[in-house]
Formats: sequence, structure tokens, C-alpha cells
Amino acid sequence: MNLTRTDNARFLGMDLGQWPGQWQAAGQALLQLPGLRWLAPGVAVALRQADGRTTGWTVRQGEAAPAPAAPAADAAQALQIPLDRVLERRLVLPPLAPADVAQAVQLEVASASPFAPDQTIAGHVATHASDGLTQVHVAITSRRQVDDALQAAGADPARPPEVWVVPAAAGEGAMRPIVLRGFGEGLREGIARRGLARRLALLLLGLALLAALLATPTALVRMRAQQAQQAFDALQKQAAPQIAQREALMKRVERLQAVGALLERELAMPPVLDMLTRAVPDGAWLTAIRVEGTKLVLNGQADDAAALVQRLSAQPGVYDVRLASPATRGAGAAKETFIIELNLDARRYGPVRGAEAAS
Repeated sequence: MNLTRTDNARFLGMDLGQWPGQWQAAGQALLQLPGLRWLAPGVAVALRQADGRTTGWTVRQGEAAPAPAAPAADAAQALQIPLDRVLERRLVLPPLAPADVAQAVQLEVASASPFAPDQTIAGHVATHASDGLTQVHVAITSRRQVDDALQAAGADPARPPEVWVVPAAAGEGAMRPIVLRGFGEGLREGIARRGLARRLALLLLGLALLAALLATPTALVRMRAQQAQQAFDALQKQAAPQIAQREALMKRVERLQAVGALLERELAMPPVLDMLTRAVPDGAWLTAIRVEGTKLVLNGQADDAAALVQRLSAQPGVYDVRLASPATRGAGAAKETFIIELNLDARRYGPVRGAEAAS
């Protein structure tokens, strides 16, 4: 049977245990940007140098800059260890995260320290060169050396100062001291973390207020639009009966218009027959009348069919009068047989006009 070991700290092939360090490294890299360096607060440090002088420094992100000496109650305390009491090592490493650099330094210290592990005190400072490599300056000493220096300086064992090693190349300007770990550096680092947290909180608060200021006009416009929509919906609800009546009226009007259009294409027989009675002379008669919309087709006999066409053309509201076929006269017949087509104006001979004429 094969046993497979399951690592609960991995997800989709990624080591979840490395995430906190990676996030911390990313945060430190962001704070190194020129536009964000102000977020990291400077902590006042009173440094007691190896020659007995006390000087003031402002430490920000591991870099110390000269500053006026602050009161002892307001500044973190630091003690300088002379270079002749420490062993120095220099490492050149590829670009690594701070946690990885610390592990590499720990291995170097374990292999290079001449002191017992419980007596070894070390610190380092890392700088990034222009070629992309990481240069590390390591300082190693024994706990006895540090304890003697603290005792000589009269430091309080219950609240020791942090211990610095100032590189030989450091002048009177800014420098990056090597802080020996395990003494009072936690006080300064705690002050820096709290200051960073306060500034981040103020930055987030400012961004939230800015977002609120930018969003307020949009929110007001949206609220007014919602109120207007609600008022419009209420007005529509109140006007719904009137709108329904209007729609019903419009449908009736459309039906009436359709009926009117049909009436305009229809003829009323009473006025048509009255016109024909007056237009057809006594010597002529009609044998058939066919109505096709506003068009009449007349079949009949007359002494002169052409003269009848002219009489019909002279009637008001009558147009396009013509013989559908040549008039014929049978052998021995006294009359011409004709088929006449003509169009009538429905406004004069239509049903409405016919109703008016009948009344």
C-alpha cells in the first residue's frame, strides 16, 4: 500500500506558509517607493556613542539621519558597540526577500561565529546594489561583550537600550547602522509599527472621505432620479383611468376614420339616379347600371351616344366619361347601343351627401 503525504499548507501547488512573508516583503518594497516613504514614520533615537557623546538620530526604515537630540523620555535609547569588539562579514546575495536574507545570514553566522550558539549575538543590514544584487553587512559578537558594554554605560538590565554597530564608512551624515538583535530594538520597532498603522488609517480615512465626496453628487442625482421615477409612477397610476379612456377614444376615432375612408369610396344611389335622370335625354334609356366603387358602367341606347357622353361630362362631380367600346347601331335599328364608363365624386354622390339630399 502506498502512503501519500498531504501537505495542508499547500493550495493549487502554492505554499500558503510563505504568503505572510511575501505580503510583508511586498509591503516593505512599496514603502521604499519615493511617493510612499512618508508613510513610514521616523523614530527619534538617542545614541550613546563609543566615545561617550550622546547624539540624536531619526531612524526610518533602517536608515538613521542626524537629528537634534530629543529628551530621553521622548526618544528610544541606543548604545554603540565599537568595531573592535565585533566580527564583520560581507555577503553578496541574489535579489531576495528580507526573510530569505535573514535565513542566509543566520546560516552564515552559525558557520562563522567563534562563539557558542547561546553566546552569539549578530545583526545585519542589507542594501540593494545597482546591478540588482543584495549586499549584506553582518556583525557578530558575543553576549559577554554586549553585557560588558551595557554595564559600563549604566544601562537598566530590565529595560536595555538597543545595540548598534556603526560601519567604519559611516560619516557624520545618514547611515544604516547594524542593529544587534535581542535587546531594546523592539521598542523602536513598535513605535514605528504604531506610527505606520496610524498613518495608514488616516490615509484610508482620507481616501474614504474623498470617495464619499466623489460619490455624494452621484448618489444625490440617483436619489433624485428615483424620486422622480416614483412620482412619475404615482402620476401614471392616478391617470390610468383617463389614459384608458383616451386609448378607447383613439380606437373609436380610428374606426370612424376607417369608415369615413370607406364612405369616400362608395356612392349613394339616390343622388346618382337623380343626376342620371336629369342628364339622360328623353330619347335615350338605360338598360343596366353597374357600380364599381365610385365608377359607373352604363348600358343603354340613345340617338347619339357621343352627345350623351358630352351631357354626362357636363354634370357636376362627374369626370372621366368615355365610351368603353364604340357605339353600335344594328341593321334597321333607330338607336345606338352604348357602354359608357364614368367616375363620380364621392363627396357629392356619396352616402353622406345622399343622406343630406334625402333629408
